[in-house]
Amino acid sequence: MVVRAFALLLILAFPAGAWELTVAFTGDLHAARARLAGIAPILSQADLVLDAGDTWEDLYRLTGLPQAVEMARAMGELGYAAMVLGNHELYLGPALREVIAAAPFPVLATNLAGDLPTEEYLLLEVNGLRVLILGFLWEEYPWSLWPGLRMLDPRPVAREILSHAPPHDLLIFLGHMHLERARRIARAFPECDLFILGHDHLWLSEPVWMGDVPIVEAGHRAGAVGLVTLSETGFSYRLVRSSQLAPLPSFLLPALVALAFLLR
Repeated sequence: MVVRAFALLLILAFPAGAWELTVAFTGDLHAARARLAGIAPILSQADLVLDAGDTWEDLYRLTGLPQAVEMARAMGELGYAAMVLGNHELYLGPALREVIAAAPFPVLATNLAGDLPTEEYLLLEVNGLRVLILGFLWEEYPWSLWPGLRMLDPRPVAREILSHAPPHDLLIFLGHMHLERARRIARAFPECDLFILGHDHLWLSEPVWMGDVPIVEAGHRAGAVGLVTLSETGFSYRLVRSSQLAPLPSFLLPALVALAFLLR
């Protein structure tokens, strides 16, 4: 009885609106290592840093394994806690396994079946809050490079995971897909507190609401960071543009020179 009374006193003493979590997120970074310094001060304002995929590869600049590993390690230094797998990651081919192994944070692919070393979900404790994170993909992927992988419908997979997931206070979805597909998932899971999206390179200055679920996206190539604050008293969101857009080195010209040399 004394223990229960003491617990009740603690609950009553806990001020309303006392819990708060600030989430910073990026998406579609496309190996923009040179621009990470420009967004580092924004990321440092957050309690939790996440990424929405297409992070380690840029087909237009012909980046490869060295740039992907460098990017993963740099993200670890900036405090990223997790990312969702994007279609550009799969363009790396079997070398992707090496990049995932080098990343100092989990790579989520909740609805991807196969032998990649990705995770179905992540449970973190941040500011005393238990945060459950799932990461979804859709079908725009180079399947010829990955015959052993299989994409599953995100909705039944998520329902199954949530049916036996550990207790949690907040539920965050990471998604790498078109906005309309994210809306379908959000409609099916009104308990989701935040849906962070990548793939369409959208600069969303305001969230797209699906019922009570906010869907947010922060452009591409480290041009901006999304900052979301979740608290007992409400929700706030800002799209913060980077003030330092360093030029991105291209590996296209060296590749063309090498190709010309081989074909001569």
